[in-house]
Amino acid sequence: MNLLGKQAENRAAVFLEKQGYRICFRNYRFGRLEVDLVCEHEGKIVIVEVKALKSLQFKRPYESVSKIKQRKIVKVADYLLHHHFPNHECRFDIISILLDSKQYHIEHIEDAFIPQINKGY
Repeated sequence: MNLLGKQAENRAAVFLEKQGYRICFRNYRFGRLEVDLVCEHEGKIVIVEVKALKSLQFKRPYESVSKIKQRKIVKVADYLLHHHFPNHECRFDIISILLDSKQYHIEHIEDAFIPQINKGY
């Protein structure tokens, strides 16, 4: 992981803890896939993807969470919930961070996406 990404995840974790979230896992892996933060808040498991940029010249950080990335996050979450948090509700959030040399701006997007159900056909 690059330095910007590590800084962003640390800032996101501190931000969430100040909001009453309990960090359960950081960089939780399932095979080659990973989710950045797994938290518990008000009895619900919250899977958090952290995205950071140094400039808004081309896009906002949260715009980097494509449909493909969302499917990968959901795959990890399915395994995680089954093995660590059975019978818990879950939601998917994004922490979008703009980092510059003097300050940072955090945007917390709750329920950033809803997983699509695979109908099996």
